[in-house]
Amino acid sequence: MPDQQSDESTDSSNGRRRIFKGLGGISAAVGLAGCSDSGGDGSDGSDGSDGSDGSDGSDGSDGSDGSDGSDGSDGSDGSDGSDGSDGSDGSDGSDGSDGGDNQTPEVDADAATNWDNYSVTELAVDEAMMSLDVAPDGRVFYITKGALFGAEGNTGTSNINYIYPDSGDMGTALELPVGTFEEDGGQGITFDPNFEENGWVYIFYVPPEGELEDPDNPYMLVSRFTMEGDSIDPESETEILRIPHQREECCHVGGYLEFDSDGNLFITTGDDTNPFQSSGYAPLDGRDGREHFDSRRTAGNTADLRGSILRITPEDDGSYSIPDGNLFTEANGYADEIEQGLAAPEIYVMGCRNPYTISFDEESGNLFLADYGPDAGSWDASRGPVGIVEYREICEAHNAGWPFSRGYNYPYRRYDFESEESGQPYWPQNLTNDSPNNDGMTDLPPVKPADVWYPRSWEGYVDAPDWVDMPTDGERSWSELPAGGAPMAGPRYRYDESFGEGALNPYFDGKQFIMEWGNNYIKCITYTDEGGVEFEDFLPDEEFQSPNDMAVGANGQLFLQTYGPPWAGEEGKIYMIEYEG
Repeated sequence: MPDQQSDESTDSSNGRRRIFKGLGGISAAVGLAGCSDSGGDGSDGSDGSDGSDGSDGSDGSDGSDGSDGSDGSDGSDGSDGSDGSDGSDGSDGSDGSDGGDNQTPEVDADAATNWDNYSVTELAVDEAMMSLDVAPDGRVFYITKGALFGAEGNTGTSNINYIYPDSGDMGTALELPVGTFEEDGGQGITFDPNFEENGWVYIFYVPPEGELEDPDNPYMLVSRFTMEGDSIDPESETEILRIPHQREECCHVGGYLEFDSDGNLFITTGDDTNPFQSSGYAPLDGRDGREHFDSRRTAGNTADLRGSILRITPEDDGSYSIPDGNLFTEANGYADEIEQGLAAPEIYVMGCRNPYTISFDEESGNLFLADYGPDAGSWDASRGPVGIVEYREICEAHNAGWPFSRGYNYPYRRYDFESEESGQPYWPQNLTNDSPNNDGMTDLPPVKPADVWYPRSWEGYVDAPDWVDMPTDGERSWSELPAGGAPMAGPRYRYDESFGEGALNPYFDGKQFIMEWGNNYIKCITYTDEGGVEFEDFLPDEEFQSPNDMAVGANGQLFLQTYGPPWAGEEGKIYMIEYEG
């Protein structure tokens, strides 16, 4: 296993701070595209790459070990609004980052961005829609939570519904009993790569308490079902993976499912931690009886499946194998840790907060992640950064940093919730998990910074303490995104000559769609040849209420899911978006 320096190293960091100039005009922070040749090297946004002791120009505290408690503040995990300003449209319809064999018609940027050339058709209205997917035959499926947020009771029925987009016919393929405590319920759905031959459908859900073998050991579940016609047989359920889950406190389930082109299944899991008593900063509460307020036990824990993107290869018999290239494998030198139960080989990316949506791009082979951010509206020199959300283009296993850092690897500080005293920062390149609730490795893999990030408040983001390292001109690009807290990953559009009527103009070939639940916008990311990114609006005049998932249809049209007014979800919708230029 690679050696890690201790947080107790004594090299001073004060002389290494860099300040980004011209912050008054920023509207979003983006790193170089994470998987391009010109991408970042994983250097962090703190100055503690050498494991310095954090002499930091803040409160002069003594580096306490972070055994900690609660500050009692409640906050809100909801996202906020903004004006949805659109940023730069300066792309030419092709990113040139990974090529492809398709011969596409000439790009017509003017027609593609004339929003009068689009039709938006409402296909369905339902409650608490969580995710959608398009079957190979073109049917659109979506899964509901099973109850509105805030509803009384802890059980409900999640519906897996289908829509025939051409005719508008729809129905219910499966009624699935689920636990609905807080954010629990039906979560994710995807289709087996060989669905047309085997009819297999994968569903992520939280079983109702009455179906648990041991109520004291609850779990979330990824199961495989078989579909025949328009019906999913409930008796065909084959459990693939159980994921530990506490049912005493809110929040963060994750639950998105996506296959790659090699038959590997990506599974997102949230940190399963209450964020509301940490003043909007990282929940690092190590006091007795406060384990559900400590994300180090899950997202920061190498032995825990939560707060991660998992990657497994489902086998025909219902078992699964571990693909090469995950974060903790024998080939990576973790054989002893795996054998001792200190590292979970299923983990592909650890250190996620609430990775609600992901999207796999077959052409590049990369995974795109959207991870929700915490609520802090400003920096606190004794705690850590303003709330930051992240987008990541992922081409290799890594540690994303939560709850130790966010964004450009801005570190949180150890904090004693009982005494309200701060200790040393968690330096992302020399990271140790010192939580009393950690049952994994103490020394953690170094953290890779996010590719795109934006804060809860830009005013709060700029007002950073002196010990924080900020990007320099040219090291990170700055484009336009409004402040917010609820990012969503849409598909990376790939134009194909086989597409039929309604397909988007090839101007969008290679563009990555993103959404924001709280700000109600849809945008596109273009990856530039230089390794940066540019943003532009998509259908800015439409009033989509809390968009939370998107997929490309068989004919190249888009299907958009909205959750409806946050947070209850009384009126979610499915739309079909077609280009008619």
